[in-house]
Amino acid sequence: MAPRLWLSLGERMMPGLFSIEVKNHDELYSEIERLSESFEGPKLFISRLPQRAMLRHISLDDVQCLWITEQRTNGAIEPTVPSVSQQLYEFINSNQDGFSVVEGLTWIIQRDGVNDVMQMLQSLESQITDTNHTILFRVDALALDAVNWARIRSIAPAAVNHDLETSSESPSEDIEFIKATTVSEEAIDSGPMLVHLTTLPALGFTTTLLSKRMLQWKRMGFDVSELEPALTSNDSVSAHHLYRAVEEKIRKAIDLSRLLESNSESYSVTTYEVTMFRIMQLTGLEEIEAMLEGSS
Repeated sequence: MAPRLWLSLGERMMPGLFSIEVKNHDELYSEIERLSESFEGPKLFISRLPQRAMLRHISLDDVQCLWITEQRTNGAIEPTVPSVSQQLYEFINSNQDGFSVVEGLTWIIQRDGVNDVMQMLQSLESQITDTNHTILFRVDALALDAVNWARIRSIAPAAVNHDLETSSESPSEDIEFIKATTVSEEAIDSGPMLVHLTTLPALGFTTTLLSKRMLQWKRMGFDVSELEPALTSNDSVSAHHLYRAVEEKIRKAIDLSRLLESNSESYSVTTYEVTMFRIMQLTGLEEIEAMLEGSS
């Protein structure tokens, strides 16, 4: 596998979905150039500028560029969820590594609604799991209310740009920790922000990293007491296997919580609260999945 693509945080980068707020295209493409300067793989830019205007900001020699517009012309796509998601899926499926930039997310929300956009983001998040893809969304936060902005940031946290303290054990874990806490600090009172975290590899796995990850999950509200034996285990292989088993439960729990939230009007307040409690306790997930899929 090629070296992993990371979103730049100091000198390091991270794969995943991110959001960015900038004032104009000069700032946007200046930041994009900084973020991707060490990346030589394929790039896809879905821009609100036509290609002739893009030439003022970047070289198009190594970039697939599409114009997001309501005009019907070559190299253009509509500002809709199906059009944008199709282009991103094709790019992801064609490349193990990739750097994508998408403008006009608030425009798409105005046309298709925030729920369709959230479903697109969740699907993309699943699509790029175990790949080296980074997708950067330019968002105008002032055009969104606080609730919808927080929902977007739960999946596409801000692309922060400041130096981080270096951990002698795992710099990437420190970056992941910043990513998670960046979301939670800006969460609204509607509940914890649940985000998928990158998997900790078996190589270099330590109890220190595990305790940090458990803290992240606890802050989201999950009961991770099942992992406590791994903190005192002398067998790193067995500890990592237990970690992965719990991680799979949490991944499923996050997906189920989102499905429950999107169909909350179908359940009574009591059913919703009891189901969410069971999800956060990581109990009965298969039963909950069957219930939610049967009513969706």
